[in-house]
Amino acid sequence: MKKRKFSYVPLGILLLFVAFMQSKIASAQLPVFTQFSQNQLNINPSFAGFIDDDFKFNALHRSQSYSKLVTSTFTNASFQMRPLLDFVPNNDVFGFGVNAYTHKTLDVYSHQAMSATMSYSKGLNYDGSKSLSLGFQGRYNSKRIDYTQLLFPNQFDILGYSSQLPNNEPIQIINANYVDINSGILYNSVSEEESFTAGFSMYNLNQSSKDPLKLATREGLTFNYQLGYSKVLSDYSQVFFGGLHSVRATQSSTSIVGAIQILPDYDNYIGFDVGGVYVLNNSISPFVNLNMNVIKASFTYNFSIAPNISYVQNANAFEVGIQFLFSRPTEDNTLAKRHVSCFK
Repeated sequence: MKKRKFSYVPLGILLLFVAFMQSKIASAQLPVFTQFSQNQLNINPSFAGFIDDDFKFNALHRSQSYSKLVTSTFTNASFQMRPLLDFVPNNDVFGFGVNAYTHKTLDVYSHQAMSATMSYSKGLNYDGSKSLSLGFQGRYNSKRIDYTQLLFPNQFDILGYSSQLPNNEPIQIINANYVDINSGILYNSVSEEESFTAGFSMYNLNQSSKDPLKLATREGLTFNYQLGYSKVLSDYSQVFFGGLHSVRATQSSTSIVGAIQILPDYDNYIGFDVGGVYVLNNSISPFVNLNMNVIKASFTYNFSIAPNISYVQNANAFEVGIQFLFSRPTEDNTLAKRHVSCFK
């Protein structure tokens, strides 16, 4: 098969992006998985049709603890598909996705969300190796903050804590239900040996309320920037580099990922990925993904490195994930599937 040439300009852009992001200070980690690459619909709606198969199911679970006490859990499940294959033009893709997640911190805070996503990818050249995608998402959120589960100084007397003493807080329980509007754009270029992906998304576009109570329970306008680059080294190995930068008000979070994929059984796409994620000024997370043709299992462990906060060294987390891919019978896997692009 004749190999196409691929410009190395995207790689230079990626390296400049990494150098720039490392110079910024992250004031707080935004609520995303360390394995953000397996959580596509939460970082860019344009990823709804960014799959090589007809159907995809993805699930992740994160558990964070401090001194053996589980303080926070986050579970996500998504389903993506490419319907209307016989009706859209060649090299174009219409994508649809459904995403749900739940987040709980002790018994004080809980957040459940359900979203529906649509995207359309337009091929930019004759073979569809370059494409531009646009996606939109509507997300329903339900949040609960229960201050009665917290301990306040006013509830301690000479004998210790007493739940009978008032905490003197004007609000005991807050329940909030609202809808978010999200949108994103994604550029993708793939050849036989290299793949490059760049995306930008905006979440919570309609969160413009000036009501302090509403703002206290909502996420606020969030901007996400994604980059990914993969290169095939041989029939049995390839490497991947990527990054995610999220900005919300005065908060920002930057994640940089690197991985190598080994495929002892190339024909059946069976092997494993080994890599790590560095969240700037927050954590280092080694991970391993087991690729078993249509199934991928992910395992990640977080080591906290937050500066100037010594007690966070005891606050670690782990993530586990599973992915199922379903395709129509074909003679061989598609070209794009050969790439370890972490966004797939």
